[in-house]
Amino acid sequence: MSSVSLIDLRSDLLSQPTEAALEAMYAAARRPVAFGLREDPAQRELERRSATLLGKEDALLFPTCSMANEAALLLLGHPGEVLLTQEFAHVITSEAGGPAALAGLLPKAVAGGPVPEIEDWLALFEGGDELKPTTGVLVLENTHNRSGGTPLPSDYTRKIITHARKAGIRCHLDGARLFNAAVALESEPADLAQDFDTVAISLNKGLGAPIGAVLAGSGEVIKEALRVRQRLGGGIRPSGVVAAPAVALLDSWSDVAEDHRRASLLADALAALPGFNVNRPPSNIVLLTANADRSFRPVDACKLLQTQGVLALPFGARAIRFVTYRGLTDDQIHAAADAIREALREPTRGAAA
Repeated sequence: MSSVSLIDLRSDLLSQPTEAALEAMYAAARRPVAFGLREDPAQRELERRSATLLGKEDALLFPTCSMANEAALLLLGHPGEVLLTQEFAHVITSEAGGPAALAGLLPKAVAGGPVPEIEDWLALFEGGDELKPTTGVLVLENTHNRSGGTPLPSDYTRKIITHARKAGIRCHLDGARLFNAAVALESEPADLAQDFDTVAISLNKGLGAPIGAVLAGSGEVIKEALRVRQRLGGGIRPSGVVAAPAVALLDSWSDVAEDHRRASLLADALAALPGFNVNRPPSNIVLLTANADRSFRPVDACKLLQTQGVLALPFGARAIRFVTYRGLTDDQIHAAADAIREALREPTRGAAA
């Protein structure tokens, strides 16, 4: 593998922008700078089209999807309330304790993986006595990263949200990979987002913009989100060079179908690797999990893979994550699979010393 270029499968935030997106960014950099927080024409166009795509009244540009999520929690929740979400959701695992530190919310995960039974949600919607905090915010992550990109169907989320509304609970969708969910479910982004008060999408994962995210919701919510974003330090100025490439890419959201195909290609190539189980990827995330009887440390295995020309992400105590995205080729997927099989073929390779 020494003669093969490095193949980076750590995240789809590495998605490559199209030539049209790069040209749009360059053109935006040459235009006069707009001073106001929502004055730039490219930003206004991005927000307008994003709101339409997600079926909401308005939308606002953010630097990152994590910041968009945290802004939503500040807008929907009250300090001391419970934030209810799935096991291993991004707002719990990967946002540095933001729900508690910024919004004063108490995160609580519903057992049962990325798609818990409806009854398990309902049991936690029920109010307690005065000694217990009330549940104020529901967050669903779609697709669910830690489970290997599991999509949540709209009929499932609609049932949960219907009961949440009856309990007075506000609802946010962490849709960092919502376009992947829409393609996997053969749906439209608006269909998956319509029942939520707010929805955040990433612009630089499957879409391939260099940076950015969008928070969408009602006109009233987004008006207040502008103030919250500024409070969090997210008021990007100038914003044209951020928004323009995203505008150029927004209509190509369904192109992530190619990422899904390449994820399946990789999973098929690794399916027979002794000592491991590989998920059948519903979207663009492949999880390679070591069998229980195998001594295995993902951190050591990823270091070994790097020497073979492949970058991957340790994912918990037993798994490695591989993510496909725009810019990869089928030849790279085949080369990566060869390297992975070579590096991990022996029971002692990639194991603890």
